[in-house]
Amino acid sequence: MTPSATRPTSDKLTRLSRAMEWVTSVGIVLIVVAMILGFFLPSWTRNALLYKLGTTGANLPLDPPNQFFAAAIMAVPVGVMVWGLWHVRALFRDFAQGRAFSEGASRHLQQFGVSVLIQGALGPLTATALVLVLTLANPPGQRLLVLAISGNDYFALIVGGALFAVAVVMREAARLADENAGLV
Repeated sequence: MTPSATRPTSDKLTRLSRAMEWVTSVGIVLIVVAMILGFFLPSWTRNALLYKLGTTGANLPLDPPNQFFAAAIMAVPVGVMVWGLWHVRALFRDFAQGRAFSEGASRHLQQFGVSVLIQGALGPLTATALVLVLTLANPPGQRLLVLAISGNDYFALIVGGALFAVAVVMREAARLADENAGLV
């Protein structure tokens, strides 16, 4: 196969990777800004509670201390998401620079897979923590305990595991390629 035969695919991957690096960068900024605004705007915090807890989130008290606690709890999965997006952004940068099968690219994919796995586990834990903390001041008998597991949480576990496994295979392939290059 001639170098020109592989060039269009490489150019397409480079263009796609640069675009995705940009999209991921913008996403990181927007997620951080939304988290900060959610900390200061009660309506945004309420919407986040409704999204995470359904109608249970509509009746939870949201005074300033509870808004702070809700924001602090939601900051954990958001932080994990930003960490994962940071790694996938670096992965796209590696791809754009022609390092698709490098140790660094596989490490970034592996870290992204870990972040997706953690997101799957954090979904139910975050919902439970939110309800526990926000109803802690309620009188006995009016406190709530919720365990919310969604199909998205399960899907995140499966996708995260698949990404992690693919990254392990990529790392081994990169190691073998380096080893074989040293023999030549």
